[in-house]
Amino acid sequence: MPENLSKVIDADITTIPTVTVSKGDTERDRVMRLLAHTYLRLWTRLALESGFRLRLSPMQFVLGTYDGQMKWHLNESVDFKRIAQLELGGKFKKKHGLIAETYELKGEDRVRVFFALEEEEIKTRPVLVNYLVYDAAMKEFDVKVAVDALKPVLPAWLETITSADDAPLWDYCKDKLECVGI
Repeated sequence: MPENLSKVIDADITTIPTVTVSKGDTERDRVMRLLAHTYLRLWTRLALESGFRLRLSPMQFVLGTYDGQMKWHLNESVDFKRIAQLELGGKFKKKHGLIAETYELKGEDRVRVFFALEEEEIKTRPVLVNYLVYDAAMKEFDVKVAVDALKPVLPAWLETITSADDAPLWDYCKDKLECVGI
């Protein structure tokens, strides 16, 4: 694992183009476009660092086109405000995913990023527990702040990916992040 993973991720995030709300777009559209750019870069970076491709939903090639050198451009035919959530994850012994979604709380539109980790299976269905990474009002969403909140967990996540051992990510989330539900 590179010692400078945090710096590399910062460099990747700085290449995200500015997304502004134009006529007919909503704040949700802006946020989901920024998150799509971020997830595409994370998907690529983690694949480069680990040699393992995580699953991205919606699929990376639905969201955008890779131009090389960590540059993606988004698919303009996708209606990003209709995307309920983005998920980047995989499964070794247990399923895990980094999920970004928008939601409404007491009439306020919000955005959150969290890890959903499989704790057990009941009747062959996984029970996922959510650990909060970032949560903000949609109008205050800042992709840099969201990524900064994610950076401390990245080494544990990368170790889980490269070793196919769930323990590093699960231990980090249980010890350092707030459990926000099932």
